[in-house]
Amino acid sequence: MVTLPSLYVHDGIEAYTNALLDIVATPLVRQITGGIHVNDALIYGAWEGLPDEWTIWWSTLPNTRVVQQDLIDAIDERNLEASAPDATSTSHSSQNAHTRPESLTQWLGCIRQSALPRTKRCDVWIELPEILTERMKTKKINEVSVAVSYIREVCQSNGITHIIDMGSGQGYLSLALAYLFPSLRVLAIDGSERQIAASKAAAAELGITGYRVHHLVRYIDGTSPLVTETADWANGQNCMLVGLHACGNLSEHMLRYFTAVPFITHLGAVGCCYNHIIPRSPECPDCFPISQKLRERGTTLSATALMTGCQAPNNWKKPDPSAPESVYSKRRFYRALLEKVFHDKGIKLDTENRPVWGVRKGDMVSFVTFARRAMQCLSIDQARIDDEGLIAYEARHRDDERKIAILWTLSVLCCKLVESVIAMDRYWYLIENSAQNVDVLPIFDYKISPRNLMMVAEKSPGGDGD
Repeated sequence: MVTLPSLYVHDGIEAYTNALLDIVATPLVRQITGGIHVNDALIYGAWEGLPDEWTIWWSTLPNTRVVQQDLIDAIDERNLEASAPDATSTSHSSQNAHTRPESLTQWLGCIRQSALPRTKRCDVWIELPEILTERMKTKKINEVSVAVSYIREVCQSNGITHIIDMGSGQGYLSLALAYLFPSLRVLAIDGSERQIAASKAAAAELGITGYRVHHLVRYIDGTSPLVTETADWANGQNCMLVGLHACGNLSEHMLRYFTAVPFITHLGAVGCCYNHIIPRSPECPDCFPISQKLRERGTTLSATALMTGCQAPNNWKKPDPSAPESVYSKRRFYRALLEKVFHDKGIKLDTENRPVWGVRKGDMVSFVTFARRAMQCLSIDQARIDDEGLIAYEARHRDDERKIAILWTLSVLCCKLVESVIAMDRYWYLIENSAQNVDVLPIFDYKISPRNLMMVAEKSPGGDGD
């Protein structure tokens, strides 16, 4: 059963979903998650679109980093109330929480209380031997230690000996399962020849045969040819379909395979890289949202919102308010200012696929240097504006650097809301396709692995979920 935010425990999951979709559709959330891209903030008056009492209060605080940390602390689900910072909050943030405008406190509380809880709900864990961990980073060790134990428990409880790992990458999960549990057979599928080659090499070093872990280089797109190959490998056995951080639409394809393929009876898929999710369109009618429920609501998430879903601000190191402003803050300001220059000078860029160029350390010496480098990379005539004009723009908008920093922070505050919408879309898709015991399981420690939501489901052998 899905663990709902405490505010919605007695209302049920349908009421929670409707409330969540109402919140992400509000004008303010729509604005800060892409309605006005932070790069366009100076063009379309994004700051002026915020409530006056918020912007006036922020202007009274002496340090931008204090403002940002106050906002981030306020959405931490460990806080019992918006005005009570967690034990690790800075003293500046604690002070400011008590002077914050009530409407801002209520809005931050709504953001925090409307996202799915991320407190780990999976107690199983196994210590991996060094022969497995020596090629993993600490984060991956923690994830695999939990995932293999959970998957084995499901397989043991349901008499499953065959596991299909989609998006298997270098084989961290596949090889750990095969190495630790000799009774299991694994089909490792990935679209990258390079990744599969690395997995095969690691399997050979571990003494794992091709019978125990069978590798396939296949593009996973939800279509039927892969089903035939998978069925040949399964040879009539029921299977569990797993994915450890299945990127973008891969998670959606996994859900389709689970609901459509009779011998796949159990699912455990953790998604990630939401910025690679493809929104539904006439050209891509099967893309996000995939559930009928969210489609009927007309739910959409912009590219900016999807990127926001990849963030985890409560895991960021708390900044030193006395330190100089970060180069990242300066870079975001310079980018927004450059967009303003281009707009005013009639220089048009692709706003759907925003251009990206490598920013070097030396580019941040001044706005003139930054702008000249960008114009060179974008093949824009340097004569369209002189250095004096660029200097004048920076002087005129100097106070806007702080505003851009706060606007960017506001956008990432919605990270858990966005991820909750994606999870609920996948939940309802499974429900609509007769899956049983559907859950959104926070399987990892959020502080170590913020993409910790596993879509869990099962169905009767033969595909009859009723």
